[in-house]
Order: sequence, then C-alpha cells, then structure tokens
Amino acid sequence: MVLNAMIGAGMLAAPAKVYALAGGWSFVVLAAAALALTPLILCFADLSSRFSGTGGPYLYARAGLPALPAFAVGWLMWFSQAMSVATLSSLFVTYLAGFVPALETGLPRYLTIAALGVALTGIVLLGIRQSARASNVLIVLKVGFVIAFAAAGIWFVQGQRLAIDQPLPTAIPFAQAMLIYLFAYSGFERGSVVAGEAQDPQRDVPAALIGGVLAVTFAYAAVLLVCMGVLDQPAANDRPLAEAGRQLFGPAGAVAVSAGALAVIVGTILVITISMPRMLLALSEQEQLPRWLGAVHPRWRTPHVAIVISSVLGFGFAMMSDLLTALTIATAARLTGYVLCCISLWRMSGRPDAPQPRFSLPFRGPIALFTAVLFTGVLALGATKELPPLAAVLAVGLVLWAVSRRAPSPGPRSNP
Repeated sequence: MVLNAMIGAGMLAAPAKVYALAGGWSFVVLAAAALALTPLILCFADLSSRFSGTGGPYLYARAGLPALPAFAVGWLMWFSQAMSVATLSSLFVTYLAGFVPALETGLPRYLTIAALGVALTGIVLLGIRQSARASNVLIVLKVGFVIAFAAAGIWFVQGQRLAIDQPLPTAIPFAQAMLIYLFAYSGFERGSVVAGEAQDPQRDVPAALIGGVLAVTFAYAAVLLVCMGVLDQPAANDRPLAEAGRQLFGPAGAVAVSAGALAVIVGTILVITISMPRMLLALSEQEQLPRWLGAVHPRWRTPHVAIVISSVLGFGFAMMSDLLTALTIATAARLTGYVLCCISLWRMSGRPDAPQPRFSLPFRGPIALFTAVLFTGVLALGATKELPPLAAVLAVGLVLWAVSRRAPSPGPRSNP
C-alpha cells in the first residue's frame, strides 16, 4: 500500500517541473526533499506503532492534540486526497488522449473521468480485500514500469547533460521545487490510514514506511537520471518520460511509456480511493462529522456513504479544477497535517499516559518539534499562494465540525 501510493504522478511530472525551477540542481532538490522527509518518516513510524485503528494522521493528532486541531488534520488530509484524485484523473485523461485525442476536452473528457470514477469506486465498495488484490496487481505493473524505463534509458544517459552550469536557485524557487517532490512522496501516510484493516499494523506499518521511502527515493533518482541525461530540454514537455521514450525508441517508445504511465496513474488513484473515505469514517466515528457518513453497507461491510461522497468530490474536482492548482493545494494541505501530527508527537513525548510505541524513536520530542518547524518553513516559502484558499477550505470544515458537535449523539454502532 505505501509503495503503491508513492510511485505515482509525482514520478511522471516531477522531472520536468523540478528542472524548470532548479535546472541542473534537480538532484540536489531530490536529495533535500528526501533528507527533509527522513525525520518526518521516523515520526510517523513512531506514531503508527502506537495505534492499531483506522484513521492514520487523524488518529495520531487526536491522541496528542485538542479536538479542534485534531479535526483540522483529518479534514485537511481528506481534502488533500480529493484534490489528488482530481489531479491524477486529469493526468490520466491527458495520457489517454495521446491514443485518442478527442478525449482531451469537452464531453468525452467528462465521460472518461466519470467511467474511471465508477470503475474504481466499484472496486473499493466491494471491500478492502478486493481493493488490495487490484492494488497488488497494479503495484507490480508500476514497479515493472520504473525498472523497465530505467534499465532501457540508463545506457543512453550522456554525462555532460548532468553538469551543473547555473547558480544555486534562491530559497523560494528551491522550496517550490522541493514541494513538487514532497507531493510525490506524500502518499506514504495512506498505508497508516487503513491500518485498522491490516493483520499487525503496529509491526507492519513502520517497516512499510521506512522501506517504502527508501525504495521510492532510488526509483525517483533513476527516473530523473534518465530524463536529465537523455532529453535536450527536460522542462520543455509535461510528459518527460514519454518524450524520453520517443527520443530513444521512436513512436513505439512513446506509446509503451504512455501505457505504463496510465497503469501508474490508475494504481495511485485506486490507493487514494481506498484510503480517502476511511478518513471521513474516522471523523464520523468521533462525532466530529455527521455519523451517517460512517454508515456501513450490510453486505460489503464498507463505509459506502463515505466512499460515494469522497469519489463524487474527487472525480468531480477533476472535471472542474486546474491540475497544477489542485496539486499545489493538495501538497499544502498534507504538509499542514504533517506539521500538526509532529506537534502531537512532541506533546505525547512528555506524557506518561500516552500510548506506548513499538518503534521507539530516540529523542522523539526534539526531533518532532524540529520537523514541525522545518515543514512550516517549507510551507511559508513554497506555498504562499495556496494558504488563503486552504484557510477557506478549513473554515468550511470547522462549520461542519461545529454543527456536528451541537447535534444529539445517537447510540453506538458497529464498525466496518
């Protein structure tokens, strides 16, 4: 689940977008993003080893923060996933239009997004086991795609193209470039969102987080190496991997890479579609959103109301929103949630009654506080334009939270 979430659209778009901002320093940006992510991953490994329930970041925030900021984490993480579905669905249509150009605009585009949404939502409605089977097939396709692309392209890399021939970018464009790779990495928490449905989440999730990030870092580095070492202008095309395939192997190479990219995109959307409604479920279970959002289907044993609402929101955004705007807002929302989770860990580190971790992070308090400050700085530098609309989204959530708090509490219900 973790690996499937992180090998996605970030890998397909990052080489061009990062190169446009950082040029030959792109590998330094990737290294900086990976280094910045390291303490965050360690914090999440510590947090995830304390809990076995559904909810991931929201569950962690609720254990160490007051009710309002804990709700903000869950709401923002859910919204960021909806924006990610919108981003990836638009990217799916873009790649598919390489085979059928008529699908790129108008009614055919809407129908394509709707068909994609119905198919993936149907898989998720059938339950976590069926979803996991489809996810496992797609992760094999995605990893195979990365290995094949890197293995085929590595022999054509020209060393002189990797030379750094420009000054180091200033702080703001460097932070913006980091945000692109942080978006690519940001799916790591989705495995912990559905932790309550795993056999031994306190053991499995920390190992999956650490191992998944290491594997994905090597994958991103290999893809970036081929794109920078093969393409004359890596930033000139929004589909740099397909363009590299075309330059190396002609039209057949572009078709093969585009087909692999579609598998990567579908796999990533499926993972998000699985985890996104579980966040609404967790908020509903805590009566911070209306409890009917957590209703469980009597046959499939899945939160069908939350699944349908989440899918309608995500795939509906795909029909209306700008891809780049959705991507950047999704990243800002996730990073805000990450910061609050780190603050929660910092608060729990001084509480003897806090849940005990099975993965014990040394100096967890100082590391958690440092990580929160670090990502606050990245947000302040790289996501200034995204913060006002994000505040509006949070305000809508807080209104729903206040309404739910005033509603009478019904009796207990069974969990999926």
